[in-house]
Amino acid sequence: MPPRFSKKGQLNADEISLRPAQSFLMNKNQVPKLQPQITMIPPSAQPPRTQTPPLGQTPQLGLKTNPPLIQEKPAKTSKKPPPSKEELLKLTETVVTEYLNSGNANEAVNGVREMRAPKHFLPEMLSKVIILSLDRSDEDKEKASSLISLLKQEGIATSDNFMQAFLNVLDQCPKLEVDIPLVKSYLAQFAARAIISELVSISELAQPLESGTHFPLFLLCLQQLAKLQDREWLTELFQQSKVNMQKMLPEIDQNKDRMLEILEGKGLSFLFPLLKLEKELLKQIKLDPSPQTIYKWIKDNISPKLHVDKGFVNILMTSFLQYISSEVNPPSDETDSSSAPSKEQLEQEKQLLLSFKPVMQKFLHDHVDLQVSALYALQVHCYNSNFPKGMLLRFFVHFYDMEIIEEEAFLAWKEDITQEFPGKGKALFQVNLLLEKFGLLSPIHLVIILVTSL
Repeated sequence: MPPRFSKKGQLNADEISLRPAQSFLMNKNQVPKLQPQITMIPPSAQPPRTQTPPLGQTPQLGLKTNPPLIQEKPAKTSKKPPPSKEELLKLTETVVTEYLNSGNANEAVNGVREMRAPKHFLPEMLSKVIILSLDRSDEDKEKASSLISLLKQEGIATSDNFMQAFLNVLDQCPKLEVDIPLVKSYLAQFAARAIISELVSISELAQPLESGTHFPLFLLCLQQLAKLQDREWLTELFQQSKVNMQKMLPEIDQNKDRMLEILEGKGLSFLFPLLKLEKELLKQIKLDPSPQTIYKWIKDNISPKLHVDKGFVNILMTSFLQYISSEVNPPSDETDSSSAPSKEQLEQEKQLLLSFKPVMQKFLHDHVDLQVSALYALQVHCYNSNFPKGMLLRFFVHFYDMEIIEEEAFLAWKEDITQEFPGKGKALFQVNLLLEKFGLLSPIHLVIILVTSL
């Protein structure tokens, strides 16, 4: 062995170290580890990797999709049973009492919502709201009304629920009146506020109260509406409702005269100004038939809005015609309607009509539709008088000659097919010749037609 090796190799046994040399460790860290050869293959060419199965499981062979996840069903929870009717009534009383004391509407609505009341219970719940406030102050009654309206706005209750509740309380009136004598007046307040808040309409309230059911509750409600709003507002709303007021009265009172008497007693005759006009205008004409006085009375007593109403024109013309007939043929005279009037009677008839001409023209001028209504008033007047000989034709000629009615209105009346007014067929037969010759008639022709009609 060469000397260079013998010196380095002579070591004592106890000096031998098993630790690797420092240089070896450093070189090892600097040399990159060799990667498996598979890493040099492109990803697309690599075989699919398989995960080593956990201990205790048999490794799966081949390509398999992951097994579907097993969904564990949640443990069944026992549903809380809905509250009983007694519990709901008690909860309602608690919520309403707290609301009336605190005035916090939002809390009350939330309280009702949390009750989880079934739909069929809602009318009874609203009945409870009404009844609980009946013996309290007017302010509390108003709060109760507001709560019911709010429950509808929130989609918890409906208009039908309120009507069922309202009628339910009405049925309890005999029992409630023992402790609350004015219960119907208080319920009328509830109904009025429900109409104002558009919870229900007048027609919806009226329907179950027809034929005097719970009379005079409907009239009391109208009184409250006039008090809470105003007469003009109520009149317009009532006319839009198309409610037949006569049907709202007991059957024995279902006529115009009795209806007007009852309405005047309740301070509600303003709802039917034309009915009052029909009763009063003829009286005024008999007191003073001068056109100036008649026109002033109409202006003072009839709203300008009604001056262009067909019903007003019908009453106006009917009153004039009735007055003229009573003057020409007094009721004491038993005149046969089939006999021709005398020359003096014809002249008197014409002069009376001529005296009323300014008033008629004031309301009919440039209103063809109102002129047609005037012709229907004449038609019905003749029908009710059993068509006195020549009367209809005479007045047609006078209306045309005095320029009270325009030719267009006569033709519109002829073509109109409404069945509202009786006597149209006979009326057409009597004036057909005149209507066919319109536009070709001179004053002489008109005189000839009048003479031949007698």
